[in-house]
Amino acid sequence: MIQRKVFCAAVLAALSFSGCRKAPPPDGVCGYDPLPAAADVPSGQGGVQIMAATDAYFYAFDGAGKQIAYQNANRMLPLKPGDYQIKINNSAHPVSVQSKTLAKCASGTVLATGKTDEYYYIFDGGGTQLAYEKLGKALSLFPGKYQARLNNTSTAVDVSPNTTTELKSGILDVLGSTDEYYYVFNGTGTQLAYNKLGKALGLFAGSYTAKVNNSSAPVIISAAGTAELPSGAIAVQGTTDEYYYVFNALGTQLAYNKLGKALSFVEGAYTAKINNVAIPVRVEPSRTNEYQTGTLTVKGSGSDYYYVLDTNGTQLGYNKLNQPLSFPAGSYSVKVGNNMRPATVTAGQAVVVNW
Repeated sequence: MIQRKVFCAAVLAALSFSGCRKAPPPDGVCGYDPLPAAADVPSGQGGVQIMAATDAYFYAFDGAGKQIAYQNANRMLPLKPGDYQIKINNSAHPVSVQSKTLAKCASGTVLATGKTDEYYYIFDGGGTQLAYEKLGKALSLFPGKYQARLNNTSTAVDVSPNTTTELKSGILDVLGSTDEYYYVFNGTGTQLAYNKLGKALGLFAGSYTAKVNNSSAPVIISAAGTAELPSGAIAVQGTTDEYYYVFNALGTQLAYNKLGKALSFVEGAYTAKINNVAIPVRVEPSRTNEYQTGTLTVKGSGSDYYYVLDTNGTQLGYNKLNQPLSFPAGSYSVKVGNNMRPATVTAGQAVVVNW
């Protein structure tokens, strides 16, 4: 027994280890070597060093999940012998620390690039967010498979030791002349992001749908590419404090606004309605198309209401006597009580029917 102890002590002295327990074998991430002679480590302890291309911190957690120490990347952290979880940007790797032993581990780097001033996010395989950074700034992670997200668009990331994985985002810019927003959806109809017209969004490569006032167009984003979608606008002009409404070809209402205020849409044919009268309208890229209404007023004494009907006798709108209503140019009938009279509205003009 005495001879065995002497032999063991001699071997340890040569290897600078304490005890007969050997260091774990390298696992492709961490290697184990004797501590450098100049290492400033308390007696009986070992060290951990995480190599990284960024100035991130790494953290040591014990078996109970309690954080017990941290250090800058590329610097050594002294630890008592034992098994730890080491984390850098919340990515984890197990490390076994032994006396007089240096556990030297490699991280990898993720760098998402793009032309917008936005952030990208890193998630693990279970969908837990680990870290985030601005586009153009790198993140250090332990090797493994992750998911990067930018404005809720995603791409897979496979991080390798001592390697930088670059993720090139593209740009979507929906142009327009109104102070409105556009929205981006994925293939299942889930809204991903939005921004003001004329302000770009960074997206990872893929096929998406852009919407402006519920009008939509497909867009394809390529890595490091720029996709521009010019919207157009329509404005139904009028002098009353009323609203116009815009519908698509299926009769679905898309948006509404006050007379004289423009609305943006993707290119196409639509229908605008004012007081239930339809006007065919056309949206052209980078243009504002205006459509003029006229006003109709029935003048009379008292506080009665007048009603406006189309040529088929369908009621379109009503108002108090002496108060105007806006209509597209056309022929109408006005009714007060049981009496009716014809009226013709001209675009840009005020028509008065004296009762």
